[in-house]
Amino acid sequence: MSQQTLSTGTVEQLFNRHETRPELWIGELQSGRVRQNTVHVTPPVDPEYRDKLVHETGDEIAEAITELIEKIDAPIEVLTYPRPVSRTDVDTAAVLCHAFHISPHFVDGRAIQADITDFNERVLQNVLDVAHEKIADSFPDVYNVEVGDLDLDPIATGGPTATCRLVNEDAEELAGVGKVNAEMMEQTYDALTHAREPFVHQLIAEPDDGKNYITSRLAALSSDHTYQGDRGLARLVKEGASEDFGRLFKSIGLTSNYNIDIEDYLHIKYDQQVNGQTAHTVTIRDAMRKRYDTKFQHRRKIEKLKEVVLGHPDFRRLLNGSTGWKQAAEDHGYYGRFWIPPAAISYFTKRYAHYYDIDPWTYSPVREAPEFTPRSVRDIDIQTDWETPGPTVDAEQRHQTDGTDAHLKLGDRFITFARARGDEISRVEQDGDSLPDQELTPDEGYINTLEKQVDSDVVNVEPEYKNESKPANILTNVERAIAADRHVVLVCKSESAADRVYDIVYATYNEQTEHGVQTYQGGALPEIDGQMLVTAESESTWCLTPDGMLVYVIDGEIVTRCPADADLTEVDHGCATAQKEDGKYIVTTRDGETLTYESRTAFKREWSRVTTPHVPIDISYLQYVTIMYETGAESEDSDDFVEYNATPEWERAGGKMDRYKEFGSEVKDTFLTETPDTELTTDKCHSTMMGVYQWCTSKDAPDTARFGGGLPDIDRDDTSGGKKMLVGYKWVFPRGLVSPHLAGVDADADLSL
Repeated sequence: MSQQTLSTGTVEQLFNRHETRPELWIGELQSGRVRQNTVHVTPPVDPEYRDKLVHETGDEIAEAITELIEKIDAPIEVLTYPRPVSRTDVDTAAVLCHAFHISPHFVDGRAIQADITDFNERVLQNVLDVAHEKIADSFPDVYNVEVGDLDLDPIATGGPTATCRLVNEDAEELAGVGKVNAEMMEQTYDALTHAREPFVHQLIAEPDDGKNYITSRLAALSSDHTYQGDRGLARLVKEGASEDFGRLFKSIGLTSNYNIDIEDYLHIKYDQQVNGQTAHTVTIRDAMRKRYDTKFQHRRKIEKLKEVVLGHPDFRRLLNGSTGWKQAAEDHGYYGRFWIPPAAISYFTKRYAHYYDIDPWTYSPVREAPEFTPRSVRDIDIQTDWETPGPTVDAEQRHQTDGTDAHLKLGDRFITFARARGDEISRVEQDGDSLPDQELTPDEGYINTLEKQVDSDVVNVEPEYKNESKPANILTNVERAIAADRHVVLVCKSESAADRVYDIVYATYNEQTEHGVQTYQGGALPEIDGQMLVTAESESTWCLTPDGMLVYVIDGEIVTRCPADADLTEVDHGCATAQKEDGKYIVTTRDGETLTYESRTAFKREWSRVTTPHVPIDISYLQYVTIMYETGAESEDSDDFVEYNATPEWERAGGKMDRYKEFGSEVKDTFLTETPDTELTTDKCHSTMMGVYQWCTSKDAPDTARFGGGLPDIDRDDTSGGKKMLVGYKWVFPRGLVSPHLAGVDADADLSL
């Protein structure tokens, strides 16, 4: 068999060809939010016309939809929104506009074939000409009717928000409407414009065999109308939503997703308390579970129904022009896409002329108006090229202690999300001291993003991009807030990262050992008199004892013992030491032997620096924190953050008394330790542990007596003061310790917990 020999040039050419081959990457499609070839209708903004058209209404949109459906077999989407007016020669700040978008499947009986370019372009141009003509003929002559692209990306910034959608109950058909006052949309626009509410209303009409399928949504986009999680659901159900336009459609038998009777499936409580805080409870009614559904299957169905009521999935569908609807809602008899007789289309739309003296989008902290870009198409001229300026660029400078790019981007996305919900939040300029990443100023203690009250004038916000792998860093961030008497929000990049952060703050130590609880580790201990403390053993740990002592353990032997609040640079250690001289590393072992290493690599191969133990302030940090995580949305501009909800095993116990007992077992195993000294009263244990209990669940909490009775195998004695004392048990370590090695906490601080 002959062997081919390649020249050097050929080999080099083949090598370069391989090296320069592009990497395969199929990215996401992001163009769904841009409505191309939109026919856009704008009222005139010149003063002489404005006075004539103010609050004028008409059925021109319904007329145009009917004409288009007769001519073009295609879904018709109409978007109504306030459009800012950037002209300086008029007194109008914004004007209400209507945009028509057509998605043709067939034209004149001929299917559009995307692979035949000439035919496709010719037919599309024909559709555009017909649509422009029909719409222009329907509207008064003074209106500007032009063609262009409508970009909805500006309203996506800040993530999904609650969206109201008209719903027909029990049937897919809206029939037998009869003669009613058809001013529902006029009253809707009256209310929205009077309140200067930034909004987008979407109507999609789909022709099908002589009838029209209807999808109607309203997204109120100021920060006043966001509903998040179970707390937001409870508020929505119990207080109602001011932007619920479904109330106006009761006369024709419709409602909205906000009014779905979800209380058949959930126990919901929502109370405004005297101190301004709110208490909420949302639990699933197991009695409504179908016979053959498991508890998990039942829970999943109800969770999907909760999503329908809040309307967050419908916001994404609005952006993409989708008529989708959750099957779970139809399973319960609610139809968000229903068909109507063609003559009833005027109930769902209205031409409405309104001129704003103040741009309503100023009331939306981060969302901006949809951006319409007109363009000249054949005989259709540009009429409203106002050269609207784009958003300003954030000129904040990068700081040395700001963290990685990914850390900064996570923080910036959360700032955008929080501002979209009406919260005042900003980055903190770093100067090398121990400072939070961001600060949020609640409105009299109320955080809109969380929909809850906190006892804190300023809230620290800490994005935790990689810190879940560095527990001491997370604990430090919380301790900084505790020392400043602030609440803190920990923002994670994913739900799995939030799981880890929850574990770290749930119990603030690593694990229990025979020497006490093993602490998490910080950086290397500082040098003492020019010498490094080093260890060669892998089994070396710092432990914290119930009597507040720190012990350093090497292979089961305690070599250092000192008070937990001691300065470790002033303590006698029984460790090996090392010092660097003339580029060499000289180690003195615990046995007094001297070893010399010629290089840093050789030294590090056998020895490592003793780390600083992280001494926590408290046994659990749950009561001081809120954990949120990023859900992973369609683009960086529309990411969503949700509050993390933990469901420990004790929380899932079957009945109330079983839950109390299992929680008692958890308290004993995790937070208490057996000791001959008795210092802990049942009252103190109960009040402390209720912070953990109430963080994890909104279910009924045990009183002191039931809590004490749930602690297994722990006797209780009466004290001279009449209180019950836990016999032979105390906290795994004392609460309120302050180590001088805690960053951001004054070593002399008196933290009475």
